[in-house]
Amino acid sequence: MLATLLPLHAAELVYEGFNYPASAAITAEEGGSGWNAGWTQDGDSGVASAAGMTYTDSLGNVLDVSGLGMETTGAATTRNFRTVANGPLGDVWISFLYQLPASNSLFEGITFYRGSAAQFAISNTSVDTSATITLGNSVSGANASTHRGIFGSTHFVVLHLIEGGGTGGADKVEAFIDPAFSATPSVPDASIQSANLDFDTIRIAGQNGATLFIDEFRIGSSFADVSPHTVGGDPDTDGDGLTDNQETVLGLDPFTPNTALIAAIKANPAYFGLFSSSSILSQGKGGIILPKTAEDPVGFTFEVQRSTNLSSWSELDTFSPSVALPAGKNFLRVTFDTP
Repeated sequence: MLATLLPLHAAELVYEGFNYPASAAITAEEGGSGWNAGWTQDGDSGVASAAGMTYTDSLGNVLDVSGLGMETTGAATTRNFRTVANGPLGDVWISFLYQLPASNSLFEGITFYRGSAAQFAISNTSVDTSATITLGNSVSGANASTHRGIFGSTHFVVLHLIEGGGTGGADKVEAFIDPAFSATPSVPDASIQSANLDFDTIRIAGQNGATLFIDEFRIGSSFADVSPHTVGGDPDTDGDGLTDNQETVLGLDPFTPNTALIAAIKANPAYFGLFSSSSILSQGKGGIILPKTAEDPVGFTFEVQRSTNLSSWSELDTFSPSVALPAGKNFLRVTFDTP
């Protein structure tokens, strides 16, 4: 009887830490847990990286890691597949570390299959030369950009597959990029919907041997299952998204969660004299406000127009520079000079 009173916690379902010899081909390797068999290949094989990847969240908490990592580097297109032991899976959380080293116009990413049919993917697409991480709907062909991603930076990518969570009972996949470990994320950076997105196989691929680094692949029943970590820096003891130091400065109790209050403030910013994202962008005051995402550069577009009568104008040329801004508040202005 006592056992029935204890809290239940669903353990990690699938794990791959790539604990293989450096530079070894991934094909036929059978490490990790929760898999039906070892890695297979269609095309060239990816290889074990020289070193594993690490990740520390915005609160100083450190992801638990082991082994090395995997990279899609090869002489030709690399495609490695592996099937889970108890698939197809639905209503699960998925996480992994992801790093794209440099710009190209090739596909690199992880695709989730049911049998031989691709269901969804998280990748840098073959038409994108930026570092943007894209959530793709393989069923409809539609893509949803997360507007996140930096070349050479390690990102903690989390996917949440929700059976029946979409419109009309469709399945939904939500993508979260670099969420803090302290609380289950609720506002996705991108999402897609489609009928029956259950999966049983994953594919890690790099087109024409393009390099992508992947590590610490996990599948679990909860966010906590796929984000095991060591608390560091400034902990968030009550798990409400505010660190203990932040709560102390605000006069709050770091041992009592303020989750409901934080949710109310976010849902009703005007009531508290705050601005929402949309209202911030409407504060031009005679100028133009440009939205900035994380550390991504800000894009400008200038169009030079031509007229022969000063009433009708046509485009003559367009310039679209991308400007990297320093950290903190920035006020910008544009000046024009002629030779």
